[in-house]
Amino acid sequence: TNPRGATPIAAPTHLVHVHSMWHILLPVLAYAPRVAPQQPSSHHGRRQFLLSAGAGVASLLQRPAWASSVGGGNAGDKLLNLPADRLVDIVRADLVERQFLATADFTRAVYDEGALFTDEIDTYTLPKFIKGTSALFVKDKSEVRLVGEVKADDREVVFYFDEDLCFNIPLQPVVTVTGRCVLSRDPSSGLIVKYREYWDKSPTEVLKTAFNRPRKA
Repeated sequence: TNPRGATPIAAPTHLVHVHSMWHILLPVLAYAPRVAPQQPSSHHGRRQFLLSAGAGVASLLQRPAWASSVGGGNAGDKLLNLPADRLVDIVRADLVERQFLATADFTRAVYDEGALFTDEIDTYTLPKFIKGTSALFVKDKSEVRLVGEVKADDREVVFYFDEDLCFNIPLQPVVTVTGRCVLSRDPSSGLIVKYREYWDKSPTEVLKTAFNRPRKA
């Protein structure tokens, strides 16, 4: 839906992830403090601000993902039936070193090509998760932290995370998300076939973390 009557912009299917988060982030843009001097306080002024912000996002939606190396490796090269301890090492490195929750730079060889990625917003195919995530966040201004240890067995991999995500949209708002992630494995191949994030807060509560963030020294 387009609440302002503008002509819908057909976004590339691989950036549906960006579309979903844009709808969630509209309130941040609508109510964030204005930085331009002498900004009108009327509804018309706010509408103009949103329209200009929307134009920037439309440009983003039409831009291909710029990190060609994300989702590392060849889609055809799979590491089948890895022991749990080996998979733990790979997932930990993807999370801590490559920050894959914010960059989508992960070891693709341990994922089935048909794997589905689900967060509290939507569900995405593997290619859409890679391209959408790499376009959605500002890599250098986002940080993903592992909480505790990565645990795995023959059925799944589980870890807890604490992340600051900087969105690549006007104003570059930063939100903090905490929760756990469960990666389900296929019993025959051992590959990850399902990625599921469980957030500690609702999407609305997560949005509120974009306001009154402490200033860094």
